[in-house]
Amino acid sequence: MALETAYIILLVLPVLLVAAKGRKQPNFILLFMDDLGYGDLGFTGHPTTETPNLDRLAWNGKTLTTWYSGCNVCSGSRAALMTGRQFPRTGVPGVFGPTVQGGLNLNETTVAEHLKKVGYTTAMIGKWHLGNRQVYLPGNRGFDFYLGIPYSDDMGDGIASSCPTDLVTYPSSSNRAQEDIDDDRWYKEGYRNLGLLHASCQGADRKTCNYHDEEDPAGNFLPLVFQAFNETKVLEQPLDFTTLAQKYNSFAMDFLSHHGDQPFFLYLPFSHVHATSASQPEKQYAGCDFKKSTRRGAFGDALKEADWIVGNLVAKLEEMRLDEDTLVLFTSDNGPWMAGQLSGGSEGIFTGRSAGYWSTAKGSNWVSHM
Repeated sequence: MALETAYIILLVLPVLLVAAKGRKQPNFILLFMDDLGYGDLGFTGHPTTETPNLDRLAWNGKTLTTWYSGCNVCSGSRAALMTGRQFPRTGVPGVFGPTVQGGLNLNETTVAEHLKKVGYTTAMIGKWHLGNRQVYLPGNRGFDFYLGIPYSDDMGDGIASSCPTDLVTYPSSSNRAQEDIDDDRWYKEGYRNLGLLHASCQGADRKTCNYHDEEDPAGNFLPLVFQAFNETKVLEQPLDFTTLAQKYNSFAMDFLSHHGDQPFFLYLPFSHVHATSASQPEKQYAGCDFKKSTRRGAFGDALKEADWIVGNLVAKLEEMRLDEDTLVLFTSDNGPWMAGQLSGGSEGIFTGRSAGYWSTAKGSNWVSHM
């Protein structure tokens, strides 16, 4: 079974229920971890991982034991998931870089665009990686709302503010889209708090000092992008890794609060647990409540933080009495990045040695997931 199967589930089930009179359309939450391995979770046997919320999903749900990635690297697997097609047919390369001009072919129809046709409100939070120009971003591909990094979190530098830190107001997924877009307080206060206003960088110190955002090429600093009804704003550049997951969590809770009374599709392709650039310790990151909180080091802290978001989503569904009407799907994009060593994930029991294969991790044709 491949990632394309998730596309079919999301596409066909709502249509069938619309055809059946009196049946409520289901909600969908698709959780898509970045570079997570089969062996990284508690319920698959990792000895120092803390993922109680993901474990609970597995114990109370259905575990698919022959689930294969649509591609062994990032952009290709996301193209397969969004279109339901084998990724070479979409023309997507394995990975889009941060400064590319292209993206997923505009002739392709995404699952979000299909769900919009049958009355769904759609939102995405996290890593897109199917094109960085506005015409290719989620807002133009069927998503009403988007908050996240358009590509991998190692394709530029971010900062990590010191702890404790205050989280500034985040943009809302309410229907007041233009009001949110025009309200500059969120990102201006964020820039001011980080000391990034009215300063510039030159030469070799460019990546470590203050700068004007208009001077910043996309490949140097990671942007945090917000879209509402295809209006786009760069909220932070460089983004703040320390508060990133808090913003994702707050935006997800806000989306459910505003749109839980209608059929919705929430796609959450985590920026965790892909390794960052060398600007972060151990090439991983986590917020103040999770730094140095696990026995597995920075990777374990990052995974625990992602698990926290999952727990909050499930609790919110239960609070709103939407848990029986919502299908929650969870998987990873392409397996663990074994070259990252402690900064990467674990393939667990899928080492490939007994079958003679060199690897069952990211980059291999034998990638497999739970």
